[in-house]
Parts: sequence; structure tokens; C-alpha cells
Amino acid sequence: MEDQTSKVLNNTSYPPVGRCIYCSATDGLEKEHILPFGLRGTATLPESTCRTCATITGTFEQVVLCGPFWPVRVYRDLKSRTKHRDAPSTRPLTFVRDGKEQTIELKIDDYPTLLHFPLFAPPAYLTLSPDYKSGIIMSGIASVLFGPRPDDVAKSLGATELKLTANCQPAAFARMIAKIAYAFAAAERATADISGDPFVLPAILGQGDEIGRWVGTLTKPIEAHAGELHRIVIHHEKEKGLLSAEVQLFADSQTPSYGVLLGKLKA
Repeated sequence: MEDQTSKVLNNTSYPPVGRCIYCSATDGLEKEHILPFGLRGTATLPESTCRTCATITGTFEQVVLCGPFWPVRVYRDLKSRTKHRDAPSTRPLTFVRDGKEQTIELKIDDYPTLLHFPLFAPPAYLTLSPDYKSGIIMSGIASVLFGPRPDDVAKSLGATELKLTANCQPAAFARMIAKIAYAFAAAERATADISGDPFVLPAILGQGDEIGRWVGTLTKPIEAHAGELHRIVIHHEKEKGLLSAEVQLFADSQTPSYGVLLGKLKA
């Protein structure tokens, strides 16, 4: 049996924590966005992160948000601290027509934007895999389309092939997923149910290269959740003695879900 907690986080403001949820510092505290601000993360946890830890988490979030996620953030008009001032109104598309490679600029709304989600092996902690050493193991990529279908774009251009690149920043993405899960668990006070040190903190803070020990892609069928841009669920897995979380970004668009092992449950 297990207990689980999920919540629609729009504009939720939790009570102040009074210490950094990552390192326990009590000076110079700032609010933490549970989901990154750039993903329309409006739920905040006041007085819960110090400047040092905010810089660490913000750095790997920006690798993802300003990298592979940027075109989709622009397409879906998600939040940006710069209001996407630097975002182009067009993107170059390379295609093959009449046996020749060509490149044109397409408006963002007309571009077949693919968001490439890394697919990970199960958390190594669960599999006790002797092959796992460090980092995170990718098993594939799930590409989710935002915008017109590539076939339709190719037809409109008279093209036989479109050349769309894949960029997913797997390590930074996995750390961002772990940070979202941990911040939500802290906001819901579920971290109080952990015995000893939380599993994921060293990996989130870059103190160790073992994010693949705690983060993996869930193997359950992919499904969309209408009306939920992002989805986070906390699980008290009593039979396994684990506190875990499930994170699905762009949950309204049939994207993969990721599992995060947060720590051992108190007896």
C-alpha cells in the first residue's frame, strides 16, 4: 500500500520555511519556485533557499530552459524573466528538395518544434545494477511535437526530408527533475518523513555524479492529463520503505513521466 500527494500548483504560496531546504543555511534566504519560473512555475516556497544553492539549481535549470526547452517555451508563451526579448520570431529549417539541401526561416508558429525528452534507465538504487558507476544512463529519446506536423511542413515545401536536430541535455535535465521533486516534497512537508539524509541532495547540488542512482523514466504507459501543464505526485511507498516522486512536464501533451527516489521512509 502507498499514500500519495498531488496538487495543482498554480499560484500556490506555501508557509515560509526559515532555512535552506538544500543546505540548511538560515541567512540570506530567498523564495524557491517549485517548478522553474520559465516553465510557468508560479508556486513558491518562501525563505527556503540560500543564494549559493539558488545559483547552483538555477544554473542547471537554465541549461535546460535556455537550451532544448526554449523553442517550446516561446511557442507556448511560457514565462521568461526577459519576456523572451531575445527570442527569434523565426527559426532556420533545413530540408532536402529536388535532391538539394536548402535552409529557410520559418515563423515559430509554422515550425515543427520537437521537444526531445531523454529516456533513462530505472534508478540504479532499485536495480542494484553492477554496471552503474556514475552519471545517468539514457535508453532512448521520446520526441514530442509542438506545432504543425513535420509531414505537413515537408509537403508544403515540396521537400523529401526535413533535418531536425536532437538536444536534450540529459544530466542537467535529470537534476532539474530531481530538484522539482525535492522542492515539492519539502513544500508539502513530506521530507519530514525521510529517515536520515535525503538521497538526492548531493546530486542536486553537484556534490556527486550519481543522479542516475535516484532518477529514472517510469515504464507505465504515457498519458496526457488535460488541464495540467505539469504534474507532480509524491508517493509514500510503504512496502519498499521509500519516499518517491513522479514528475511529468508538459503533462497535457503525452510526455514521459520520471521517478525520483527522495529517501528512506521513517519506520
